[in-house]
Amino acid sequence: MSTKTLRKRISLVAVTALTAGVISVVSGPAASANIAGSTNAVTTSGTFNVAVIASTTGAASAVASATSAANTSTSLGLVYKDASSTTAQTATMLSTGALALYAGNTTATKSSVVATGGKFSSATQVASDAAGAVAADLKSVYWASTTNLAVIWTPGAVGTYTVQLYRQNSGTDSAPSAAVPAAGTLTGQITVTVVAASAAGEMSSVYTLCNTATSATAATGTNASGSTNLANGSTGFINFTIKDAYQSEITAGDPLVATATNGAIVNISSTIGTATGSTSVSVADNSATIAVGQATANAPVTTTVTLTFKGKTVCSKTITIQGEVAKVVATPAATQTISASSFTDTTYGVAGGNFRVQLFDSANNLVVPLNGTARFAQVAESLDGASVTALAISTAASALASTDATGLWPSVNSLGTVTCSSTAGEDTSLNIAYQNPSGSAVVSNSFAARCAGLPYTYKASLDKASYKQGEVATLTVQFLDIKGNNAATASTGTAGTVTFNQLSRVGGDPSANKKTDINGKITHTFAIGNSGTFTPGTYIGLVSYSDYNTFGAVQQVNYSVIEAVASVTNADVLKSIVALIASINKQIQALQKLILKR
Repeated sequence: MSTKTLRKRISLVAVTALTAGVISVVSGPAASANIAGSTNAVTTSGTFNVAVIASTTGAASAVASATSAANTSTSLGLVYKDASSTTAQTATMLSTGALALYAGNTTATKSSVVATGGKFSSATQVASDAAGAVAADLKSVYWASTTNLAVIWTPGAVGTYTVQLYRQNSGTDSAPSAAVPAAGTLTGQITVTVVAASAAGEMSSVYTLCNTATSATAATGTNASGSTNLANGSTGFINFTIKDAYQSEITAGDPLVATATNGAIVNISSTIGTATGSTSVSVADNSATIAVGQATANAPVTTTVTLTFKGKTVCSKTITIQGEVAKVVATPAATQTISASSFTDTTYGVAGGNFRVQLFDSANNLVVPLNGTARFAQVAESLDGASVTALAISTAASALASTDATGLWPSVNSLGTVTCSSTAGEDTSLNIAYQNPSGSAVVSNSFAARCAGLPYTYKASLDKASYKQGEVATLTVQFLDIKGNNAATASTGTAGTVTFNQLSRVGGDPSANKKTDINGKITHTFAIGNSGTFTPGTYIGLVSYSDYNTFGAVQQVNYSVIEAVASVTNADVLKSIVALIASINKQIQALQKLILKR
């Protein structure tokens, strides 16, 4: 019998017998792999089992079988039995049903079965031993001899009940009795949930699993990484298993319908196969896969696939399948050194380049290049200057999401390198091309690349000559090559020393082992007078990069700082008072003249 068959849900009946444990409800462990509905578990010593064979007569039957023999007891109205075989078994049954319970007790002297409710009947034993004695309240049954046993229990009402097996394991062990049945060793326990109607065969959103995946596999309920944004030509997969409230897969036979938006193709199968439509219907399997594909080759599609079972929504999943490359965007990033053909920038933790490239399809989805760098090529006619002699993609993008907080060298970018002649200068009309597998070639926007010498000297300047307290000052240190050109992007060697009175640094020091930017400069940021004692005045700032001071003096930068709101002097206050008194005197004189006229 296949694993899949063993997992199938039985309707209101069979579950193969399990050994001692608890019978729990809807929230119990995974459904038993022994649920076949036609064979009870073999009776073994120390077990406490539930008969999972369904009664065909309308009544349960209890049969005490010999050890190691198949048991033929039948239960009525059994809906679910878990896979436990200890004192933590769980089961679910109808209130109109009856459970046949049996146990192997070859090493026990005395035994009893106790329930928190309901009633016992038909208590039997094997061979010629006497039948069990059912207590007057019908909630327990006691056997005084050592043999295997069986008994029928009926709940009578909806609720949750506990059924326990006790036994005397040795002569020195305490023993259950008719008067005290809950004594001795607890050998088995079943927690039984009794319901008015079965939920078997009805989908439970709690236990049903559905997830996107990169292949047709068993459903996990968790979308697999990289399964919702796929490369051109890929097949998307949605794996599902439809379960009921007892955590068991529902037997196939009712309609499954998968529908996709935006014209995508779907097929309830592990492959697209010959499917051509946006709807697929199946009654074959409730643990399967939906394959998702493009309706038009090389055209991007973002689709939401909805799966329904017997008219109820199982899940909805959105998948994007990229199209072929329709746009190439190139952006300058770093200046190459003259007479160089390679560029490695580890400032941001990964190898760098002189320019970066991103690929997009016609829906503006970011696309990872196929075949690494092989499909990129320089556009020869764009090399019209004397400085840049070649360009190529040195590292192909490998992901669809940025892995670098700076955004400069994330894995979504393909990194390009230019080759420079010995002449410094800039080419402003460079292009890089990408060829799709379909044969179409896409050319990037025009971009610029510059060639220059390594830093040789530097000059410093502030963005303003005067600042108010609370403002932000920007200091630019421009590095120059030996011919006075803005230097190539390169390390500045020893960290710079920047000293400015009344200014405090904002953020870290960018000069410490930092590359210059694409224009050969490093920028420092300061706040004016936000720490210590603020003293307005005119100052001289000092900027020193010792590796380059041989070729030029330490840079001096003049600047001034003032208070945000100018202070009011005593003279200003006295002047205002005199003016106010004069104004009042004039008003009094005018009033006197008015009175005299009357």
